[in-house]
Amino acid sequence: MKYQKLVFVFCFCLSLSAFAQSDQDSIPAFGKNGISKPSILSTNPFGIFISRLNHNFKVKASRRMELDITLESGNVWGPNVKTYIPNDPNLRREMRDIAWFSRQYFVEEDQIDAGYFEIETDGVIKGLRGNLTIPTTKNQELIVGFRAFLLTNGKFPFSALTTDRFIEFFHDNVAGGDDPFDRRVFGLDKAKFLYTDRNGRSFNLGNGDFLTAGIETHYFFYPTFLNEQKIYFNFGAHIGTNLSKYNMSMDVGFSAAGVKQFDLNDRNFILFGLGGNLLRKNAIDLQADNFDFGTNDFIGSVEANAEYTFISKGKTYHSFGINYYMQTSLHEKDEDNYNIYVRDDDAFKSWGHGTRHLYRNTNYWTFVYTFTRKISTSFYIQQDFTVNNNPDLQTGVSVKFGI
Repeated sequence: MKYQKLVFVFCFCLSLSAFAQSDQDSIPAFGKNGISKPSILSTNPFGIFISRLNHNFKVKASRRMELDITLESGNVWGPNVKTYIPNDPNLRREMRDIAWFSRQYFVEEDQIDAGYFEIETDGVIKGLRGNLTIPTTKNQELIVGFRAFLLTNGKFPFSALTTDRFIEFFHDNVAGGDDPFDRRVFGLDKAKFLYTDRNGRSFNLGNGDFLTAGIETHYFFYPTFLNEQKIYFNFGAHIGTNLSKYNMSMDVGFSAAGVKQFDLNDRNFILFGLGGNLLRKNAIDLQADNFDFGTNDFIGSVEANAEYTFISKGKTYHSFGINYYMQTSLHEKDEDNYNIYVRDDDAFKSWGHGTRHLYRNTNYWTFVYTFTRKISTSFYIQQDFTVNNNPDLQTGVSVKFGI
């Protein structure tokens, strides 16, 4: 485990070093290409173990090799919940007529004939992503990337906006009220990820523990038949290889996206993008004892993006984007209608979200600011307004440059 953490830190330091040592005058010119958007995939506690797809809103294939590095930080929270999936059809029918938060009081926990899983999440998940774009033909490109994640306690100053203390300060003074999710009941700035899947496999991770890693391959084709109308499309084929001991497998997927550009004048323009993709999770299992991170084999997502850009003196692009992302549920939804949820004795407020929302479509909003000259640098902040199992708050910074 210590070795894995060292690899994570080494990769991060290496990326920062390469960026810091680059003289901007020696960097090949890097122009704005469509909507400027880094990976905005959430550090969802289950989603990080599979190869979710980041939508592509470029308008053309890259002309030279490019490298981008993204560092992300997302606060996750959910008190311990035990979930029983009844095997008896009669008990299932009975539970359907009872409110989900009351079902535990109508059964004897130690006598239920049922499947079972258990979840508890707390901490800030740090993610590091890197992608190398390789042009192949005029309208096609290959992207090879990696991802890695670490669980931390998220203490200031290393997490800033994603610390428990900042989030509860926001709840107290802006919106949410006093401790709406019982964080203070269990203690602030702690780290724990406990999971027992329905096959009886379990892990219990804490501060500084390495979570998962993977490598990804994406191939994009950019047709040009509507480019004169400033309408741009791309189609992608994707293979993701998950490399953690908890899920060693390969995922495959397909994607499509379109972008429309509206020119306001020669220095101001607006871009609108819409994309969708479909992923076959665990298409190939590379080991026999993979954890169950969702009963749905196929995961789909859609993303809508709007971006305003103006060009300042010195030909620097300043872009302001807003993004809406929605993903289908990781678990088959009908189970939620009869599952028996057993809460932690100390949890009272919003205690079922971390588990029940595995059965719901997830969504979140992201605001992105990017300035582009010879290097494209992006900053984003992300909010899960519907509290549906994504981080309460996530931030990220990304740099992208030509090689």
